[in-house]
Amino acid sequence: MNFWENVVAELEFQGKTRKELAAEIGFDASNIGKGERNGNIPAADTALKIAHSLGVSLDSLLNMEENPNSEPNQPQLDQSLCKKYYSIIQKLDEMPNNTKNLLCKLISEWK
Repeated sequence: MNFWENVVAELEFQGKTRKELAAEIGFDASNIGKGERNGNIPAADTALKIAHSLGVSLDSLLNMEENPNSEPNQPQLDQSLCKKYYSIIQKLDEMPNNTKNLLCKLISEWK
């Protein structure tokens, strides 16, 4: 994922809009859309403001953060998917165990 895809995934995870982010960092919201379409990395000061506003490291937005617990040749978890489905996972976790187990079994057997 590129910088802007990571930003958008983080925004979705946090329930924030592009306009809210732009207002927090003094940035024009249309530039976020342009960045998404072009895949450009913003200027360093803007990228740092974005990371700070989102409460994440710049390395994570640039996909440079290494997972110290990962083993070589192990598939990496897609963080954007985790963030995208976090609310569903929370709801699943709150379900009674018998319902949760049935849903997990259904999903694991679904092809």
